[in-house]
Amino acid sequence: MTSSPEIRESATNEAEAILALYPLAFPDEDLTGLVAELLPLTEVLSLVATHDDRIIGHAIFTRGRNETGQKLALLGPIGVHPNHQSGGLGKALIAAGAARLNAEGADELLVLGDPDYYSHRGFDVPASLDAPYPLKPEWAEAWRSMLLVAHQRATGSLALPEPWMKPEYWA
Repeated sequence: MTSSPEIRESATNEAEAILALYPLAFPDEDLTGLVAELLPLTEVLSLVATHDDRIIGHAIFTRGRNETGQKLALLGPIGVHPNHQSGGLGKALIAAGAARLNAEGADELLVLGDPDYYSHRGFDVPASLDAPYPLKPEWAEAWRSMLLVAHQRATGSLALPEPWMKPEYWA
């Protein structure tokens, strides 16, 4: 009988294993540079899913704010090893991160991603908040929101740490 994956905060000595996961999870997209920039930041919550002491999933939640100081967070990147995809691990990573951010008092969690995937994981509506850079019109439905502590969607613009403040991540 195999054990269930454990979800916990990543350790600093796990960066190499985390970075090795992304080319497997996304063979057509290079996310390692962004992940490498985000991992050391204090504004980042980095969660890993492990099985038999191997990292099989990872999610980054970057803390940010809007002009009124609301505590917000951005999910991404998130990756699951191909051998463990479609088993609910991504959903479990998102739920674990949302619970931790909720406990910190974050108002809302945002994501720029496949609306079909994320709408089934708690990102129930398009975000009311502006992304750091204008999005392509065809990405409007991909900019999604999950309320945590707040009772209504944040407005204004999302401000994030430097690695996210590059137009190529948003256009």
